[in-house]
Amino acid sequence: MASEPAAEAEAEERRLCEEDELMFEDIAREVARLGLRDFPEVDAEEEEGRQEEEEEDAAAAGPANGLLPHPVILHRPTGQQLFLYGPPPPPLLPPRMLPPPFSPPALGMPGDHKLPDGWWFAVANPGRGHVPAPESSHGGGSAVPPRAAWPRAAPGDAAWPGPRAPPGAAAANTQLAEACVQYLCRNEEQVLDTLFQGRPEAADANARLIVTHAVPLLESSQGARLLGRVIDGCNDGLRHLIVARITRDAKRFFRICGARSDEVVGMIRSCRSERSLQLVRNAITPWMAPSIMHRLVTSDSNRLKVVQAFVQCVPEPYFAEFIFDAIAKNCLALVIHPHGLSLLQSCLEHVEWTAKDNILSTVARCSCDLAQHRFGNYIVQDVLKQRDPSHLEIIASRFRHNYVKLSRQRYSSNVVETCLEVFDDRERFAIVEELVWFPRFRDLVTDEFANYVISKALRTCKATLRHRLATAILSLPHVNRRHPHCLRMFNTLSLLGYRD
Repeated sequence: MASEPAAEAEAEERRLCEEDELMFEDIAREVARLGLRDFPEVDAEEEEGRQEEEEEDAAAAGPANGLLPHPVILHRPTGQQLFLYGPPPPPLLPPRMLPPPFSPPALGMPGDHKLPDGWWFAVANPGRGHVPAPESSHGGGSAVPPRAAWPRAAPGDAAWPGPRAPPGAAAANTQLAEACVQYLCRNEEQVLDTLFQGRPEAADANARLIVTHAVPLLESSQGARLLGRVIDGCNDGLRHLIVARITRDAKRFFRICGARSDEVVGMIRSCRSERSLQLVRNAITPWMAPSIMHRLVTSDSNRLKVVQAFVQCVPEPYFAEFIFDAIAKNCLALVIHPHGLSLLQSCLEHVEWTAKDNILSTVARCSCDLAQHRFGNYIVQDVLKQRDPSHLEIIASRFRHNYVKLSRQRYSSNVVETCLEVFDDRERFAIVEELVWFPRFRDLVTDEFANYVISKALRTCKATLRHRLATAILSLPHVNRRHPHCLRMFNTLSLLGYRD
């Protein structure tokens, strides 16, 4: 008997794994169909040169070369961005508060760094020095070996010297990556202090480790905390490298978003450049395929949160147009899902008017059913509060002859109250007449939810219609005014001056 639950759990796990594999196949097909690339900012010539150099490294290092950490490609900062790891200093400081200008030492002097490229470092230490920038493996020139790209630091800095894995041993490379992640997690404060305030060589070495192992860091709980602190405190250049490393593998990124959605959401919200957002967009574009979108809408709230975070950060509507198109096709399925509803509301805030009108019209045509749903009633109220005449007319036509049923239901009663606020006098008259002419109007007065609708009608209708409703209430025999469901209604009547 004890083996049956274990067998069921194993069968369920096997089924989920098979579904994930099918999903990954769909993602791979979408990536191939859309022609997405891991790094869209790399030119074709640079990409070809990088592949040739990687083949040479693989031939020299053996089969384990693919698991070794690659050197980080550091881009030269522009004149407006002179800080590599820390955020830029606050603007408009008085001249007397600025640090003295930095004068680099002459090239080739004993004891000085060679300075083929200039790099400024952490904002806490402006002008502390420079560090040689390794040659990019994407471009021309000789490629820097992965571990040779990590300069050794003085013993006082918390920089990882980069242990050498035995050549040709794949397991050793896995252990090397795990050791790097464990080191970063165990020395979190020292790593952060060195990254933002340490010597340039040590900061550069730690930055390379963090970027190279960004994915395993994100997959562990302690590493995700460290990575989040780095992303929140670093500048756009280092943040872009981390985002590029995490999103380069669509299949693995899909798995990470399912397990670490909150961390991925934080990463997306910290992106301030279109380059970083473009990498995220390319990674989630395959999710908009019909088969994958169906799963996201029905049973995948974690990845829906990731899509919503991206939608909230897009600079312009065209940037996420492919998401808006997919959501417009699945809007009715999204509104009955809690995270899907939040996603749809975020899209309505960023989408252009034409697409927004199409979505709201679709919701209005199904408003009678959505109004009675636990989550769907919120989107119907949102459509009503837009006060668009065409949408109001559609909703009013769907609600006619259903106000009694809607008023007695928990969720749709809130929608009817909103209707009384936004409809014109003609539609308010239709609501009140349908309630008053209901044969069991007394049951509506004492109903748990309908009494709120009647109280709202007394407060919103004009004098003639309000008098018609008040007379109908006061003419009812044997109504207990102290009934919990009647207190609000009769207090409203007393405030309006109606007595027996």
